[in-house]
This record gives sequence, structure tokens and C-alpha cells, in this order.
Amino acid sequence: MTKDHDPSFDTAKALADLFGPLSLKMLTDTELSPAWQVNFLANFFTGPIYADLIERFGLTRPGFVILFSLSQQDGLVARDICLVTGLPKNSISRAVTELEAKGLIARDTDVADKRAKPLTLKDEGEQLLAKVVPLFRDRQAAMLAPLDKEEAAEFDRLISKIIFNMPAWVHV
Repeated sequence: MTKDHDPSFDTAKALADLFGPLSLKMLTDTELSPAWQVNFLANFFTGPIYADLIERFGLTRPGFVILFSLSQQDGLVARDICLVTGLPKNSISRAVTELEAKGLIARDTDVADKRAKPLTLKDEGEQLLAKVVPLFRDRQAAMLAPLDKEEAAEFDRLISKIIFNMPAWVHV
């Protein structure tokens, strides 16, 4: 089969046309290709969507992760959100202040620990998430579109295996 009729050549060419010929080498042919692939995918998934969120809703990446985290578990403190996202404390603290000023979250004082400031998602924050989460869901669907059902399950299994092994190599 010639490269003119090989679909994998077409997708590789499209990738090189979009991101430059060096992208193919970096993604497939270096000793750091697996790590490069993870970063490449994450950067091109998140970069455009967070730029869109800032433009359309005035919502930063730390702002989104705070709102989404609180939609999963109310009463978190900033440190909890730092742990679950890997974002630095100063970014989360700044975003907490911004979200509170916009009326999207409330910051309370823990009666048992006066230093702790549990966060609560307000109705306005829930309404904003209702507009934003579908954008992530659509982008995620587009990213996973090339995978059939079995491949998607295998991808999920493999990435979960890597993630759940993180305590062996990540030092927080």
C-alpha cells in the first residue's frame, strides 16, 4: 500500500500540517514521547477551551476547577482543591477571591477551625457551570471520537492504571 492510500499517513500528514513536522518526531520518536504525548494532548485540550471560557464568561482555569470541584463536593477548602487539581495555592486563592466577588461561591468560617474557610457553590455558580460543562463534554467527545467503544474502554483502563500508580512516583 502506498502512502497516498494509507489512512494513517493522511492523519500523520494532517497533524504535521497543523502542528509542524517536528510534532511527529516529538510525539512518536524520542525517549520522552509518552510524556510529550500526555502534555501535548492536555495542552491542546485545555488551552483553547480555557481561552473560550475567559472570553465568553470571564472564567479562568482555576475558577472553573473551583466551581467544578465544589459541584462534586461542597464545603471544600482551597487546600483540598489544590490537592485534587495540582494547581498552585496562589492561583486557587486568587480565583476564590474573584469567584466570591462575582457571587458565584461563598466562603464561610469553620466553627471547629477558625482558620479554615469552607467554600460553597452558590446558585449563580451552578447556573454558570450549567453553561460551561457542556462545552467540556463536547470537547471531550470530539477528542475521544476516533476511538470505538472497546478502544475507549481500553484507553480509560490504561490511563486509570497510570493515574492510580501515581503514589509510586509523585511526591507532593
